[in-house]
Amino acid sequence: MSATMARGDEGPGAALLAALRSAPRVRVAHRHGSGLLVEADLYRAHRPTPVPFVLRYAARADGPTLRHAHAAASVVTVTADGGYLFLSDLRPEDRPGYGGRSLWHHPAGAPAAPRLVLGGPRGVTSYAAGGTTAIAAVWADEPARTPTDLHTDPGSAGHATATLVGSDLWPLSAYHRPGETLRLLRVGFGFGASDRDHGPEALPLPLEPDERLTGELALAPDGLRCAAGVARFLRGGHRRHGLLLFPVRRPKDARTVWFEDDLSAPVPSPDGAWFACTAERVARPGRGPRQEAVLVAADGSAVVRAAPRHPDWLRPQAWAGADALLCVGERDGRRLLWRVAPHEGRVTALPLTGSAQHVTAADDEALVVRSAVDLPPEVVAVPLAGRESAAANPARGRTVAPPALLSPAVSLAPAGRLERLTHREADGSSWHSLLCLPREPSDRPLPVLVWCHGGPLLSWTDWSWRWNPWPFVAEGYAVLMPDPPLSLGYGQAAVERGWGRWTSGVAAVAAGQVRSALADPRLDGGRVAVMGASFGGYLALALALLLSEVRLVVSHAGWADFAAVARGCDLHWHWLREYGPVDTAPGYRAESLDLTALGPDVRVLLSHGCEDPHVPAAESRAMYRSLDGHGVPVELMLLPGEAHTIRRPDNLTTWLRWILRACRSVLGTPYPPEEALTR
Repeated sequence: MSATMARGDEGPGAALLAALRSAPRVRVAHRHGSGLLVEADLYRAHRPTPVPFVLRYAARADGPTLRHAHAAASVVTVTADGGYLFLSDLRPEDRPGYGGRSLWHHPAGAPAAPRLVLGGPRGVTSYAAGGTTAIAAVWADEPARTPTDLHTDPGSAGHATATLVGSDLWPLSAYHRPGETLRLLRVGFGFGASDRDHGPEALPLPLEPDERLTGELALAPDGLRCAAGVARFLRGGHRRHGLLLFPVRRPKDARTVWFEDDLSAPVPSPDGAWFACTAERVARPGRGPRQEAVLVAADGSAVVRAAPRHPDWLRPQAWAGADALLCVGERDGRRLLWRVAPHEGRVTALPLTGSAQHVTAADDEALVVRSAVDLPPEVVAVPLAGRESAAANPARGRTVAPPALLSPAVSLAPAGRLERLTHREADGSSWHSLLCLPREPSDRPLPVLVWCHGGPLLSWTDWSWRWNPWPFVAEGYAVLMPDPPLSLGYGQAAVERGWGRWTSGVAAVAAGQVRSALADPRLDGGRVAVMGASFGGYLALALALLLSEVRLVVSHAGWADFAAVARGCDLHWHWLREYGPVDTAPGYRAESLDLTALGPDVRVLLSHGCEDPHVPAAESRAMYRSLDGHGVPVELMLLPGEAHTIRRPDNLTTWLRWILRACRSVLGTPYPPEEALTR
C-alpha cells in the first residue's frame, strides 16, 4: 500500500483507513452469459452505511466492463430466460405505499430499467426462484389468509406496540412488529399468461404453534419443490433448526424434517431431488458442535450424510452437476474449496489460493470470491470439468492460483509481510498465529498489537474491512493474530478443548501463544496491546489479566460477566448449549473475569453499539463503572444506532482513530514523523 499523510498530525495509518473505507467490497459473483453479475458494497458519502449494489459486467479482452449498476440492491438469482432477479430498495413510482425491499426482474437483453415482481408496505425479507416462479418471505399480520391481508398498511392497526411474549424471546425481539409472523408468497415473473396468473398467492403452510419460519428459502430449478428454514422454540430458551419441505403447487402437503442435527442453508440439486444442507451437531456442555454436509430428499423421506467423517466442517455452497456438490471447509487457517460426489462419498480438494468466501457454479466452472488476511476480495473462476485428477492437495501446498476476473480493491494489497508462527503447549499440542510486520525490517523492536478474533468458532482466514492489520502495520506496529482453541480449521479436538472453557482453556492457550511470539527479538515485550470485538473483546480482557506485558486493552462488545450476558442476549440458546442453565451451571461463574485485578498501569478502552442484541450494551457500562471505581484508567465509547458490529463508516473511522491515538499514547510512535512520511 502507498499512502500520504491524511493530516499533519497523523501517520500513514490514517490514510490507509480512508482507503479501506472507500474501496469496493465484493461479496458474491455469478456468471451471466459471458459476463458477470457481482454483489458488492460501495461507499457513498451521503449514506450512513455502505450501499449494496448489483453490478453487471460484460466480458471484454481488456477486462470486464460495467454495463448496469443497480443501487441498494442485493441477493441475485440468474433466471432460466437469461435475465436475473434481485432485491432492491428501489421504490416503484406507482406504488407510494411500498416500503423495505422489493423483488425486481431484469429480463435478458432489457435496458437498464428492471420491472417490479413483488413488493409491499414491509417489503420482501427473502426469496428463492426456479423456472418462472419465485417464493418470497414477507412479514404479515397473524393470521393472514390472502394476499390482501399480507399487504395491509401497517399504520391502519394503530400505534400500540405492547405485546405479550410467549415461547422464546427471539421472534419478538427487534425483528418484527407485535402480531406479525413470517409468511410465504408464490409469484410468477415470466412473460407468459400462466406466469402472470399465479401470484401473489399466499401459501398455507402447516406449521406447529412452536415453529417459526426463519426466512431461509431454496427452490428447485424447475420451481416445483421448496425448502424453507424453520426454528422450533422449546421451553427454557432452547431452540432447534429444521427444514419445511413442500411441493409449490400443494403447500398443504408440507413435511417438516427434524434431524438429529440442526439443518440450515439449503441448496437445491439440479434435478430438484435433493437439498444439500449444513448439518450442525446439537452441542451440549462437554460436547461441542460439528458441521458437515448432508442431503435431504426433496419429499423429506431421507437425510443422507454427503461426506461422512470428513474433518473440515464442510458446508454446501452450490451444485456443479447431478453428482458434484461444491463445499467450503476450514483447514489449517484457510477455507478450502471441495468437490463432493455425495452418492459415492468421494471428496476432492480443488486448487485455490486464499480462502473461499462465497461460491456459485455454472457451465463447468466455480466462481469464487476469495480473500486472505493479505489479499483483498477478488473474483476467480475455478474450472470443474475433467479437472478432478489434476486438482492439487491444498494441505500439501501444491495449489494453482487461477487468474482473477475482477479485483476492485487490488490497490489495497498490503506492502507488509505476513508470517505464520507455531506455539507448542506443554501437552504437545500446536497452535498457530499470524504475524503482520512492516515491509522493511526495523533496527529496533516493534510494539505489538495482539488481535483476538470473534466468533468464537472462527479463525483468521479472510480479509477484513474493519479488523484490518495493515493500517497499524503502516504506523510501525507488529500485529499478532492468534488462532487459539475454538478456532476453526484445526480439527474437532481444538473445538472440544475450548468448548465451555473460554478462560481456563482458550485464554490460557492464547496467553501461551502471545508469550511465545514475544520471545522474538523483533518484538518489544514491554509495549503490548490486546484488542478484539465480541468474543475477541472478551478474550482481550482475559489476556490482560493473564499477561503482565499488556499495557493497553481494547474491547468492543466484550464482556466479563458470563451469566449477565447469557440472561440478557438473544443468543441465550447458544449459552445453554455450551454452559448449561444460567442459574445452576458452575461454568458461568468459573469462567467469568474479575476485572478488579487489573492495575492502574493498564489502560482500557471499551466500546459498544447501543442496539446490540447479542451482547447487551449494559455489560460495557457495568465494566466501565467497575474499572473506574477501582482506579483503572478506562474510557467508554457508546455508539447509538449501531448493533453488534460497527457498520457506519463515520463511526468506524472515529473508532479506529480513537484506537490509533491510544496506541501512540500508550505504546509510543514506532516511527518518528519524518520517517513515517517516507515509508
